[in-house]
Amino acid sequence: MKRYFLILFAVVMAAAAAVAQEPVRWRMNVKMTSETEGIVTLRAIIDEGWHMYSTNIPEGGPRPTQISFEGSKGVKFTDKLKVGTAPTEVDDPMFEMKLSWWAANITFTRKFKLTDPDGAKINAAISFMACNDMNCMPPKNVNLSYEFNK
Repeated sequence: MKRYFLILFAVVMAAAAAVAQEPVRWRMNVKMTSETEGIVTLRAIIDEGWHMYSTNIPEGGPRPTQISFEGSKGVKFTDKLKVGTAPTEVDDPMFEMKLSWWAANITFTRKFKLTDPDGAKINAAISFMACNDMNCMPPKNVNLSYEFNK
């Protein structure tokens, strides 16, 4: 009986570890470059052995990385989202197509201007998918926000 509980405990712990695995973690940083202008930086921290798919993926492939700033208040974005490093293009055996991805940490930046500092807030809604050589995590959504001091 003791052996049965030990095996059951090991299986439950292994399942919990697999569920808790987060191969991509996100951080947001806001830096003001003047009193009314700044840059928001989103950083994807990608675990070794994993990759996150780029923003431009052909139909029928995995979920592309998408970043939306909808819901931000009191800010006007003054340029398009810029990617820190170009993704690597590969023949992906899992999806049997040519895809692009990042296999190391990657940053995304966007300039903005404060239009109404009282209650200003930047919201970033991120959708992405990560895989390694053996499997893929289900597509994931992450929401980050930054509130400006009044």
